[in-house]
Amino acid sequence: MSRTPADLVNAVELAGRGARLERRLGLSQLPRVGEAGALDGTQVTAQLEFGIFEDRVTVAVQVQGEVILPCQRCLRPCACTLEESATLAAIERDSDEVPGGYEPLLGDPERLSVTGVIEEQVLLGLPLVPMHEDAARCGATAAAPDAATVDSAADEKQRPFANLRQLLDKGKG
Repeated sequence: MSRTPADLVNAVELAGRGARLERRLGLSQLPRVGEAGALDGTQVTAQLEFGIFEDRVTVAVQVQGEVILPCQRCLRPCACTLEESATLAAIERDSDEVPGGYEPLLGDPERLSVTGVIEEQVLLGLPLVPMHEDAARCGATAAAPDAATVDSAADEKQRPFANLRQLLDKGKG
């Protein structure tokens, strides 16, 4: 997605002033999050605090919100709480060294995409397996076996090597 001029900021200038930005974004402004499976209703709020450390532009990012994803048990929409934070140091090349305690933020610090930084943090904070916290809210309880079924299945355990000794003894004789 091409970034709009309003989305691009001069992080060097903002860091010199110790500026703080706040953004509220929905799913339509986060296309990569949509590609990752997020559904309508996704809403995040982010705070970016700019600074300088060892002559490098730094950005402290905090993202909170709710990402709506398909539940992996019932496939219905599931609200996943998101709280992600990172401290980034801007670098222009992969080969540039990043100060200890900072994660790399690759790109031109004079044309930094605020939405791109936020979107990256949202993607990093997505759950690997989104599910409703409570299976009762999920609809998966209808598909779950009852206790009687589980007990009868335990009684009928398969023992694939149970008759192996008999077969080996027959082969010797």
